[in-house]
Parts: sequence; structure tokens; C-alpha cells
Amino acid sequence: MNRRMICIVSLLLFAIFLYSNPDESIKIRVIDQAGKPIESVHVEVVNTSITAQTQSDGTLVLENLVGERILLLFSHPDYIPLSEEINLIEQKGKALDIVLMSNNPIILIIKEEVMVTAEADSIIDINLPSHRTILPSSVLSELGTANVAEAVEKIPGVAVVGKGGYSMVPAIRGLAEHRILLLLDGVRITSERRIGASASFINLNNIDHIEVNRGPYSVFYGSGAVGGIINIVTKSPDANTPFKGSFQLGYNTVKNERAGSANISGSLGQFGFMLGVNGKKADDYTAPSGKIEQSQYSDYDILFKMNREGNNSKLYMTAFHYQGIDIGKPSPTSRLKPRWYPDERNTFFTLGYEVKNKFYLDKLSASIFVMRSFLETQKDNLRESLSVQKRNLAKVEGTNYGFKIRGNKDVAENHILSFGIDFFGRGGLEDSNKEWTYDENENVTSQIDEFSLQDAQRQNFGLYIDNKISLLPSVTFNMGARFDLIKTSNLDMLKNRISRKDQSLTAYFGSEIQLSSRLSLLVNVGRSFRFPSISELFYTGLTGRGTVFGNLDLEPEKSLNLDIGLRYLHDKFFASIYGFSNSISNMIQKYSGLVEEEFFYRNLSQARISGLEGEFYLSVFKDVELYVNFHHIKGREKDSDTYLNYIPSSRLRLWTKFSLGRFWLEPKVTLAASHKNPGPLEKEIDGYSLVNTIFGYKFSSKVTLHAIVQNLFDQTYRFSADELGVDAPGRGFVLKVSFSL
Repeated sequence: MNRRMICIVSLLLFAIFLYSNPDESIKIRVIDQAGKPIESVHVEVVNTSITAQTQSDGTLVLENLVGERILLLFSHPDYIPLSEEINLIEQKGKALDIVLMSNNPIILIIKEEVMVTAEADSIIDINLPSHRTILPSSVLSELGTANVAEAVEKIPGVAVVGKGGYSMVPAIRGLAEHRILLLLDGVRITSERRIGASASFINLNNIDHIEVNRGPYSVFYGSGAVGGIINIVTKSPDANTPFKGSFQLGYNTVKNERAGSANISGSLGQFGFMLGVNGKKADDYTAPSGKIEQSQYSDYDILFKMNREGNNSKLYMTAFHYQGIDIGKPSPTSRLKPRWYPDERNTFFTLGYEVKNKFYLDKLSASIFVMRSFLETQKDNLRESLSVQKRNLAKVEGTNYGFKIRGNKDVAENHILSFGIDFFGRGGLEDSNKEWTYDENENVTSQIDEFSLQDAQRQNFGLYIDNKISLLPSVTFNMGARFDLIKTSNLDMLKNRISRKDQSLTAYFGSEIQLSSRLSLLVNVGRSFRFPSISELFYTGLTGRGTVFGNLDLEPEKSLNLDIGLRYLHDKFFASIYGFSNSISNMIQKYSGLVEEEFFYRNLSQARISGLEGEFYLSVFKDVELYVNFHHIKGREKDSDTYLNYIPSSRLRLWTKFSLGRFWLEPKVTLAASHKNPGPLEKEIDGYSLVNTIFGYKFSSKVTLHAIVQNLFDQTYRFSADELGVDAPGRGFVLKVSFSL
């Protein structure tokens, strides 16, 4: 074979080699556990010189890849390194999502809270320099809790109140009963539950994060934000992303709870879509003392969201429906006097639009919302033979509606002016109370029909202005004021409308002083208010606790709050401590009547609540973390020197996390002091030591397993000092499997 022939054959062989082994390219998007893109992730193709970094949207493209399989190494200072083997043939033409687990999740959350406050404030329109804690979805997924109230109860200054079971409500700094404002994507949740609105109907799998803000927020949200706000931000779809799905199955042994959820999201151009479906069912749980009757629950929900993102605008829509079935209300008398919610429904719709750099404003947003709610409460009086002697059934339904407009403008380099106009209405509120008596053969012998709410209404119009000024690089001042006008009315038995009008002017002053590059002093003084709820004024009838009687003569509450804190932030260390004092005049209190299970309302002259709370976080080594929080709170009525309801026991929580590759272990210890100073509707309870442990393993970027041991030593304890309270669940095991497509 001559030299020319050898060259031709060599070229042919080289061409065949190139054709059979073409250079490939793949597109990769790197995200965190909450689905948010991660910038500046270093990606290396092992055993080659090919490297790249992700952009601000978490994406990158790797080119000139040869072979069938490659091994990629992902690294970032704040995330656990990950190696992933990729089959280029199977991946050809597809976008690949890689999920990194945060190395120091608490520090990342704190950094977002402190350093990106503008983004957080745009969600809830709040600039107060007070104590805020953020729980992201990655933390919520590891808790093994059933609802929002149990999730936020882990935060310092926060407790749950109620008798026990599924429908307990959160309290902040000793304040509950309509003094804590619950927000769903910035929209207030209001119900006619006597102890306050419950967020148990919002499934944790729908939530992107929860923001818990302690302190007075009436300037921004009006009536009901005396103690703070809990803002629940649901997951949202992103524009220009492929469709993907995530699924979760769970089981809790102590409740025999079966839970499942599915979430599908994606986009068509600039339109992003998301659909979430959740359901769970649990039987009566078991405490160390035995089975707790009427602690069962069953519910399901469906959430649909749509976003359209432009260069300087955003259109968003949310539709949500919840159905609760036979949700128990446990108590020591449940055997012969069972009480439960046979039917609970909440339907929510919101539509909003946000635009930037228009009308001489940096940002302007407007939204409308409608929320329809229905609650059915049933109580049976049983004989020793368990036959029904008397049955009561109460129904309450109504509609919330309103709008909200928010805007802000950078007046100067260090001066931001914000304003808001909002309207909140509650209308068409109706109730019915029916009572049947039965003979021993369970035949109806009499029936009584009563009602107290007839087309009850409330209209609340408010406007506020907020001014944020940085006088020096190290000193920032916040000042704000708000005016509210509220009208509440109801029809009496003769169809005459009984109305009352209230108004309020509130203000606050806050300051953040940077004492050093890492240490900040925060001071906040604010006035806040709460008008009596419709039920407190007009409702008489059955509740989950007993029969209540409204009081038309109730006066609005007014409070003055002082909050002082120190906050220190280091790359691997965080500490904060806050002291607060809240003086509340005309505080509305529920009290027992002479007849068992009858309750009335009255105004106290003045109440004072004060306390101390703090958080501490340390990343000891690369794979070891320590987190500690605590609170100590006390509260009394000034004139009588009697103790107030809902003041939580002093509490210390310790949490550690050990990570080893794809596996992690999180022991959690809670030390709660005894409650020796009960309020009028409470009793003394013992302290307790509670140990929970989380085991986690990430099989791949798509499959994660959580195994959670709750109440490891089967400790007897109570969530709350309620006089009708029950023991909390005993030892239980929660198994959760999550996978994505």
C-alpha cells in the first residue's frame, strides 16, 4: 500500500471515529432544596480540563463532551459537594436539574434575611427592624409536623394554644385570639374561631417559606397585628423552565397518619404554572397515658398558581380550595361529650399585578382577593351506654374580600418612601345553632333552632405611609403611620341593623444602628390596635370549646410595644437577643360563667407582657452545626395583678446536625419549664424534656428519605396549659419519601 493510500484510509478511519463519537453538549440548572437557582457553582468534568460556573439563573452549558458517560463534580462554599454520573446518550436534548443541599442552612437563611431585606420586604411590605425568623421549605420538610401551627412553634417566642389536636393556633409573645395576624401570600386569614384564625388548612407541602415577625405590625396591616404576623408564602412557578414534578408519601405511627402530595410545575414561555394536590388522614393518636379521643383528622386541598413575568412587570393568580372532614377537638370529657368539626371548607382566590419604574415609582403593586369559609361544629352529650342524649350543631359561613395597593420610591440615595392603601371586608356572615334532645331509644323528643349572626358585615379601610432614611452608613431610621376606619354591623331578630364605627391612628419608630461590621443594635417602638371581632360582639352559640356569649359593649384594644435587640452575624456564627415589653389597654378576655362550659367577654383595664428571647447558631466544623433558641415571658393584668392566658412556659431548644455525604442526622432537644402561673382559663402543668431525631438520606438528586423519631423517650407533656387540654402524642415514627421527575 503506497503512502497516498495510507493517508486516505487514515482520514476515513478518523472521520468514522468522529462520526461515531461526536462532541456532545448538555444544559444544566443547579438549584437548592427549595427550587431556587444557585449562582457561582463550580462544575468540573472529572478527568478532563472542562470546567464552568453557573450564572445568576443557576444555568450553564457544558460543551465538547466525548464518550457515553461522564462524571461531574459540583462545588460551592455554602453547599455540600455533589458528584453525579451523567449518561450523555440518555440526556441528549434534555435539560438537567441538579439539587445541592446547603452546608449551613441557618446561616444562609439569616444572610437572606439581613442582607436581602428589600426582597423579603417586597413580599410582606415590612421594614421594621424587629425580630424576624424565616422557615424555608427545606426546613419544613424535615419537621414531620402536621400543620403550620406545629411548625412555627419551634421558633423562640412562639407557642401553640388550645386544648390539643389538629386545630391549635399559634401565639406570639403570649398573644393569641385575633392578636396575631395570619397572612397567606400577603392576604389576611380571618375566621370566626373564638381562639383565633387557624392555619391548619394550609398544607406544608404547598409552602415555599414562612416568615414569623414578632412585634406590632398594625401600621402595615391594621387591626389584629398586635403581637406580630405569620406570613405564609406558597410555592410559585418560574417562567421559561421545563415542566417537572415532585411527589411525597408519608406515614406517622402514633397517629396512623397517611399522607400524600403531588406538585407539578412548568412554563409556556413567560407563563409559569403550578398545580399542587395534598391529602392526609389520621386516627386518634396515642399518648403515654392512653388513646386521646377526638384527636382524629382528615383533609385534602388543591392549589393552582399562574405567573406571567415581563421585563418590568409581573402578573400572578392563585386559586386554592381546602376540605376538612371530621376534625376532632379532644378534651378530658371527650368520651361522653365528644366535640368535632364535621365539615370545614376554605376557598381562596387572589389576582395581582406588579410593575416597576412606572408612574414615577420604583415599584407599584395592586391585588384583589376573595376567600369563602365554612365551619361546622358538632357536640354530643352521651349517656353511659354511649347513646345520644342531646346533640348540638352550629354552622358559620361568610366571605372575606378586599384589595391592596402598595408602592415605593427611592426619593434620594438613602431615602425610601413607601405607601399603602387597603380595604378588607367580611360579609354575608351567617350562623345557625340547632339542638336536639333524644330519649333512650334515640328518638328525637324536641328541637330548638337559634341564630345570632344575620348578614353580619365588617368593612375596614386603611392607609399608611412608611419612611426609611439612612442618615449615616451605619444608622437607619424607620418611621410610619396609619389611619383605619372600621364599620361592623349585624341584623337583630327584628331585621334591624345594629352598627358601630371605630377608628384608629397608629404610628411606629424603629432604628437599626450598625455598631460594627457584624454587630447591630435594633430599637423599635410602636402603637398597635385590635377591634373586637364580629363573633366577640354578636355571636352566641356553640364553639369548639363551649357556648360563648357576645358582648356589644366591648372596647377596642390599644397597645404600646417596645422592642430592643442585638444581632451579630459572622460567616459561621450568628447570635441575637431581644427584650420586649407590651402594654395593652382594654385587653379583651374570655372568662367562665357560672354554668359549666359557658364563656363571656370583657375588657381588662390594662395588661402588660414582657420577656426575653434569643437565637444562637454555630457551624462548629464543616459537617457539624449547632442551633439554640430560648424565650422567657411573663404577663399580668395591672389592676388585679392576675396572670394572663396564653403566656408560654420558659423554653430552651437545642438542635444539632451532623452531615456525612448524602446522610445526615439531626437530634433536637426541648427543655420546657413548668407552668406555675396559669391564667383564668388555664391550669398548672409540669415541665418536660422532649427529644426528637431526624435521619435523612439523599439517594440521588431526585429521591430523598426522611425518618423522624418524635418524643423518643415517650415523655408525658402538654403543648398548652389550657384547663381543658390533653396530653401530647407519645413516641412516634414518621417516614417520608420524596422524589422528583
